[in-house]
Amino acid sequence: MKTISIFILLIYWSIMIFAPVMSKDVKLGRAKINQTKILEQKTQG
Repeated sequence: MKTISIFILLIYWSIMIFAPVMSKDVKLGRAKINQTKILEQKTQG
């Protein structure tokens, strides 16, 4: 029972730590995609 609770705590804390990092990466990725789309539109126009 103790090992299970420790395991759950580890998963919980890893999510708490990595969730903001992952969201930043996603935002950066979306920003890059948007920038490339804008650049493509400028070159086509």
